[in-house]
Amino acid sequence: MRHPIDLEALGTLFVHRVAPVAALLHIGLSASLIDQRSRPGGPWQRLFPSIFLLSRAGPSREQLVQAALLYAGEGAVLTAFDALYLHGMRAVLPSADAIHVLAPRHSRACGHAALRLERTDRLPRPVLRRGFHVAPLERAAVDAIRRTRSIPDTKAILDEVTHFVGVQALRAELALAPRKGTTLARKLLGDSPARQLELAVMDRRLPAPRTPLPVG
Repeated sequence: MRHPIDLEALGTLFVHRVAPVAALLHIGLSASLIDQRSRPGGPWQRLFPSIFLLSRAGPSREQLVQAALLYAGEGAVLTAFDALYLHGMRAVLPSADAIHVLAPRHSRACGHAALRLERTDRLPRPVLRRGFHVAPLERAAVDAIRRTRSIPDTKAILDEVTHFVGVQALRAELALAPRKGTTLARKLLGDSPARQLELAVMDRRLPAPRTPLPVG
C-alpha cells in the first residue's frame, strides 16, 4: 500500500526548503495541489516561476538566492553583493536589492523584481561558498561596482577585495567588463598619476594578497 506524502515535512527534503515544481511533480504531487498550497495565505510560497518555498515563513536571503539559482537554470552563477558576502567580504553588505545572477546566453529565464538576471557568453568558473555556486572574488567585485553609484562604496569594495586578489587581478577583470558603471573603478585602479587606491594600499604596507578563508 502506498503511503501518503507528509506535506508538512516535505520541505526538509529540499535545500533551504526551496523546490522546483518539476521535483514536486516527480515525487507524486499534482499540479492542482501545488497551486492550492501556494495561493496567498497558504503554507507554501511561489518565489519565481516554477520555484516554490515550502514554508509560510520568510523567505530569507539564502532562500531567495537558492530560488534564483534554481530558476536561472544549469550553469547559473551568483555574483555581485551576495557573492561578495559569501566570499567573506564585509565592506558593503547585501541589501534588499535584486539578487544578481549570471546565466548562459541560451538561458530562457527572465529577470524579476527580486532577480537581476544577466545572460552572458563570459560565464566565470564558479567557486563553492556555503553550498552556492558564486563568481570568483574579482568578478563578483566588478559586478557589484557596476551596480553602485556610491563613491565611498566603490572605494570600500576595491579596497577590501584588493587585499585578497591584488590590484592586477582587478585590473584584468575590469579590462573585460562593460565600461558602463566602471569608470570610477578604472580611475582608481588605473595608471593615472594619482593611482589613488594602489598608492593607499602601498602606503599602508599591507601584506601580500592572500586567499580568502573558506566560509562554507
